[in-house]
Amino acid sequence: MAPKYAPYGLWESPITADAIAQDSVSLGAIFVDPITKDIYYIEQRASEGGRCVLMSNQTQKEVFGKDFNARTRVHEYGGGAAIAYNGIVYSSNFKDFRVYAAKDGKIKPITSEDPNKIYRYADFCVHPVHTDLLVAILEDHTNDTPRTVRNSLCIIDSTAATVASLVSTEDAQSEFYAAPTFSPSGDKLAWQFWKHPDMPWEGGQIYVADVHYNSDTHKLSLSNAKLVAGEANNISACYPLWASNDKLLFTSDKSKFANLWEYTQTCTKPVLSSVVQQDFCMPSWILGNYPFAFLDENGTKAICVAWRGGRSVLYVVDIATGSYVEITDESFDFVVINHVCRLSDYTFGFTGWQSNAPGAAMLCTLTGPSFVPNFQVLRSTASTSAAPFPAGIISLPTPLELKVAGDKIVYAVYYAPNNPAYAGSSIPGEKPPCVLGVHGGPTGLETQNLNWVKQYFTSRGYAWLDVNYSGSSCYGRAYVERLQGNWGITDVSDCIDAVQSPQICSLVDTKRTAIRGGSAGGYTTLAAISLDSSAASKAKFFASATNSYGISNMELFADDTHKFELMYVIKLLGGTKEEIPKVWHDRSPVYFSANIKTPLLVLQGNDDAVVPPAQSWTIIDGVIKSKGHVEAHFFDGEQHGWRTSETIKKAIEFEREWYEKNMVRPT
Repeated sequence: MAPKYAPYGLWESPITADAIAQDSVSLGAIFVDPITKDIYYIEQRASEGGRCVLMSNQTQKEVFGKDFNARTRVHEYGGGAAIAYNGIVYSSNFKDFRVYAAKDGKIKPITSEDPNKIYRYADFCVHPVHTDLLVAILEDHTNDTPRTVRNSLCIIDSTAATVASLVSTEDAQSEFYAAPTFSPSGDKLAWQFWKHPDMPWEGGQIYVADVHYNSDTHKLSLSNAKLVAGEANNISACYPLWASNDKLLFTSDKSKFANLWEYTQTCTKPVLSSVVQQDFCMPSWILGNYPFAFLDENGTKAICVAWRGGRSVLYVVDIATGSYVEITDESFDFVVINHVCRLSDYTFGFTGWQSNAPGAAMLCTLTGPSFVPNFQVLRSTASTSAAPFPAGIISLPTPLELKVAGDKIVYAVYYAPNNPAYAGSSIPGEKPPCVLGVHGGPTGLETQNLNWVKQYFTSRGYAWLDVNYSGSSCYGRAYVERLQGNWGITDVSDCIDAVQSPQICSLVDTKRTAIRGGSAGGYTTLAAISLDSSAASKAKFFASATNSYGISNMELFADDTHKFELMYVIKLLGGTKEEIPKVWHDRSPVYFSANIKTPLLVLQGNDDAVVPPAQSWTIIDGVIKSKGHVEAHFFDGEQHGWRTSETIKKAIEFEREWYEKNMVRPT
């Protein structure tokens, strides 16, 4: 068939919003029962309203009932919703926030239902001797305001269905806990701790304590709690995991890169023989996403995920020598690897994503002295009902290091327009319009895995540019700290400079560039088209903009957001609103809505507790009063991001229609 020509942005594509939404499945986690070796995974199904389904790999059936939602809202972003031990699966249920146990088809609640208390649970660990006792994060929302939510570690007695406090202080309103883990003998417990104004990747600390069992009361207690790694506001230590009764491994960014470290009673030291300038973990926005696991029972070798050039890399690390070997395979080129867990000697599970294939729950066995990998797909998120898309339609990512503002490096990923049915534009000399994606966080990373929303646009003739602006993760702590005090300034200038860089200018029509983002990315989007400090707002640099649940008012955000991020903004802006009120005002797009000349699309979930709907209503009202061009859509039942098929479909189509109205040249 002869290739076709049409204006960029108007190519016909088989990648439809329906096709993306109808079978949309995302993998939440994979975990292993350490005794039975059974594998489980959690998948989120948009067709079922975003329900998180806990599946047994052995039976290929749900562990809990059809009404069960294996999800938690601890820290609001959740994670760590379930665990399995000796044939019993424990999981938090999103419907009532209670914890349930399932064994041999029988399901029972193991936490009580008390109308006077609102508890959320996550990040469970089972005592290896007294196996009906679990330690978990308890987040108390009984007094449910951001400044009164209390976090602690608790013990759940799954036999008696009771809950008791284990680690808590009078300052619980400003404290956080994560990653509790018992030593193999159960005599010690390690966990991560941090408190406001830190985030876990800024000043996370690892504690270790002795564990005592009282046979009369069937309860656990702790003594001799000791800080072994991390420092508030300076060094982040995360992901504790026992290699043996005497050795604890974790990640630490003391070297400015999050490398693997170890703690014993005699010393705390790096595992690697020299600093590797790669991060061996991502920021812990969600619970339970471990980046490493041990390959043998003695904990002498570990499989680790590191980040290089914005992509995941697998290493086998020799704990004793500090040496490491990269694991590669031509058939499976994973760019994102999460939830690493041990199955047996030199066999581990993980969730993996590639640039040209859907995500999957995976199993890998390493063989021989060179650790040759054998990958096995356990569960693919590929559509089971939609017709396959034509070969060659996927636009592959091109990672870039862009030199901007002199010698400053900004990381970006470029996707070219791509559709095998089209040879180019029907308009002579036309360059494609560009969609500039701004990730959330802002301490986050836009990864290079297959994303059908991006392919929806590139297959229609758009270019797509993701900018991992200063402040993005997985490029070392110094790159993250570039944004401190500069949020709304440096992120905006990096995005504009990236589009104007010679590498990108030669590829796209910079005058037809849309900026779009969600959450913190939505804030950067609004800042770029409104703030007086933004050159883009003065010159109407962007032809279009899409803000999904983004922040418009810093003071309102600091008052209304959830506890986890309540003080996050202080470091990002450089001080409290009492210390620097002008900065808080000048970085709030709502006060500069009269500057917004760029056509603005706003998408918002009505149940969003992270960035409440008021953030969107205020910016919409300001644009309308200034007679600007704005369109808005609010979605009932949606929180921070889209979970239902209907919303996913509508959001994609609203965005495409918006760009066609404001950026695409007619035939």
